[in-house]
Amino acid sequence: MDQSRTAATFHWATPLGVSVICFLVSGFVHLLIGTLTPIFVNSEFGRSAIFISQQTDSQLFGAAPSELLDRNKELATFRTLFLTNAGGSLVIIGLFIVSLAWFGLRQHQVWAFVTLVLAGVVVLPYWFLIFKPYLNAGISIRFGDLPPIFWIPTLVLLPGIIFGWLGLRS
Repeated sequence: MDQSRTAATFHWATPLGVSVICFLVSGFVHLLIGTLTPIFVNSEFGRSAIFISQQTDSQLFGAAPSELLDRNKELATFRTLFLTNAGGSLVIIGLFIVSLAWFGLRQHQVWAFVTLVLAGVVVLPYWFLIFKPYLNAGISIRFGDLPPIFWIPTLVLLPGIIFGWLGLRS
């Protein structure tokens, strides 16, 4: 890669610009959801699901999530601690994604692109493992059941990869 390229030669209306936007969206979604998680974890909205959605969680666990949390204070405490910790991890992940996209990919750094792609792809098998108990129980997971943290980063990943690859080649 030509070392003379700098952020000054970066343009938003290019394939690389589209890629940076895709990865920034993913990073900001992680930051937003991570920041809001401890605020909403015990709200009526937050207690409507244990992991995926009220409908899918009710089918898997045999009762409405809020009912399970009301009946089992230990589960409710564990869920609060776990989701608060997960929220912090999402903030860290979001900061890394935004930083890599802004300070690396935007400056035509191949290493930043490779890192962003690997981070986006490596999580996908874990999501399969998360969804597996639902699928094994015969529970259909519809797109509308998925929290935004699953579908928004996934939705922008493929365009981010394609446009980043095209943008770094030119």
